[in-house]
This record gives sequence, C-alpha cells and structure tokens, in this order.
Amino acid sequence: MRLTSLALAALLAFGCGRTEVVRYSIDPPDASVDAGRDAGTPDAGPPDAGPPDAGPPDAGPCIPRPVPLVPAVPTVMFVIDRSGSMDQNLDGRYDAGVTRWDVLETSLRATLPPLDQRIAMGALMYPVRLDSCAAPTVVDLSPAQGNANRLLALFTTSNPIGGTPTADALSVAAAHLRTLRTANSARAVILATDGAPNCNFNLNAATCVCSSPPVISPNCEGPDFCLDDVGTINELRNLFAARLPTYVIGLGSQLNQFASTLDAMAVAGGVPRQGVGPRYYSVANQAELTDAFGRITSQLTRCTFLLNGLSANDTFTVQVGGVSVPQGPNGWEWLDQVNGELALHGMACDQAAGGATASVLVDCH
Repeated sequence: MRLTSLALAALLAFGCGRTEVVRYSIDPPDASVDAGRDAGTPDAGPPDAGPPDAGPPDAGPCIPRPVPLVPAVPTVMFVIDRSGSMDQNLDGRYDAGVTRWDVLETSLRATLPPLDQRIAMGALMYPVRLDSCAAPTVVDLSPAQGNANRLLALFTTSNPIGGTPTADALSVAAAHLRTLRTANSARAVILATDGAPNCNFNLNAATCVCSSPPVISPNCEGPDFCLDDVGTINELRNLFAARLPTYVIGLGSQLNQFASTLDAMAVAGGVPRQGVGPRYYSVANQAELTDAFGRITSQLTRCTFLLNGLSANDTFTVQVGGVSVPQGPNGWEWLDQVNGELALHGMACDQAAGGATASVLVDCH
C-alpha cells in the first residue's frame, strides 16, 4: 500500500523532530491547513484556554533516515519499424529463411507475456500501409496492463512495406505518452528498427547520404531515400528532454554502415547500452534479440521508481545497497521530477535488478 505524500511527510517530520508538516511538490498546497497561520507563532487557542500546550518532549537531534523507493509500473510504447526491409532475413537477404519481422515477433512472444501485468504496454507500427513514407497519426495500441496478447496480435494483421519515417513515428508515440500520467507509472519508448531512418522530404537527394544504395544514378532516388539522421536524433533528444527515454534496438547483421547513426540515436534517447561495444542494442540473431528485450524490460521493471512524500526543499541522496549513487547517466536521473519518477542506470540498475534495496537518505535541513 502506498502512503500518501502528506502521510509520509508527517512520518518523516515526527522521526526527525520537526515541528512542521512538509509537502512534496507533486501535491498542491492545502489552503485549509495553512490559511491564516504564522509559521513562527504557536496557536494561542481561544481566550480562556490558558497557556499553549508545550507539546511532547523534544525528540532530540534530527537523524537522517532512509526512505524506500517505490517500484514504478512502467508505461512502455513499442515503436516498431515495419518497413520493407523487415522482410529480409537478419543477414539482409530476401526469400532466405526467417525474416526480421518473424524474428521480432518471436522474441516479443518470448519476452512480453510474463510481464503482462508488470508493464503497461502499447505499440505503434510504422509506416502506414497505404503510404510508404507516412507514420500513423494515432498509436495502434494505447498502453495498458494486460496488453501483451493484443500487441502480439498486431503482427498477424501487418506485413513489412514502405520506408522508415522514424522521426515522425517517434513524435506520434511521444504525443500519446504525454497524455498518460498516473501516480505509479514511469514512461519509456522501445524503438525496434532494422536500419537507417529516412522519408524526410526536406532533404536534397543530390547531396544527402543515401539510406540505401542508389540504382539509377550516383544520387539518391529521391529525398525520401535520404538518411534522416539529424532529424531523428533531434526528435530523440526532444523525447528525452520531455522525460521520455528511448531504448534503441537495431536488427540485422549488416548495420555497420549506419552503426554510428544508431549509436547517436541511442545516446540521444538517454538510455544507451552500457559496457563495451555499440551504444544501441545490436542484434544479429534470435537469441541476441530476445536477450536485448529481456535486459531492457528488466531495467524498466526493476530500475524505475517513485519518490513520494518529501518537501520540495528537502535534499536527499539515492542509495543502492546502502551505497550512495551519483546523479547522472551512470547513476540515477529524474524521468519526471514533477511526478517523482526516477530511474537507475548502469551498475546501480544492475545491482537493484539483482535484489539490492534502492532507497533515499533524507537530510534534515
């Protein structure tokens, strides 16, 4: 059971010898509690009440205390590339065994059902079927717990076709996620794509980098075939600035040409892969893709937390296993400070996922 922010604040105040009730910034102030009071003057009571009550004995010096972090229920939007190249196998060949689309579906079928009630899942598949360079204007599935089978069913009614308007698809997904704000939910995006983003008609086909080899001339076939790296990276930065981190998964063994683009996309998304190697989750076979989904969903379910019940003026230190964790991309970061959502990254996340207790140590000044 979650304590209300007011109740937890009162508990902290009593434990630290405070004489005022503090509120965390996610709650609006209650005018009925504070109206007409002078914080420095005790309530004198009615005229015949005698001297004011001296109150309980001094509780002693304020002692900092740990407050457990409450695990969040992640709200996750899967943004899934269903461009024509997803009909290739993982080695980049058509009509040669299991396609990338099939591999993606199989991995999600292995990963998502056990998390059906632990993650609120939604999905957006792009491009739309009747326009090879258009992202849908609405999501295919709005995030909710119990959505795993509905998400998987989308694969039976879709087939790969068209280009890769990744920036537009991310924008639509982000707009939908911004409408979802609940008391126990931290929001994130998982982008699964097999190649370079394109479909930006503002680019110049004569000077841009081609997202696929040109056939007729040295130039790209048209602006829709230009690599839309700058636009997509900027969109990912916009999402992260709005506290919507994006995990980037790259499918296929022939991504070396655009590995730097996918790396930059993963960094811009705010939650790049840790350790040696690519910053995006690079997968060249079924097992690697299933492992990538497992690692990401583990981070989401074990490394996103809610911090409630503190005053906006309180300071605190995040701890994992009793050891302080710095604020930053290798420690902890706010996902949504107004809503009290934070995430652990790197080793701190690994330790929390391994069972170490995550908490905050509250200062009493």
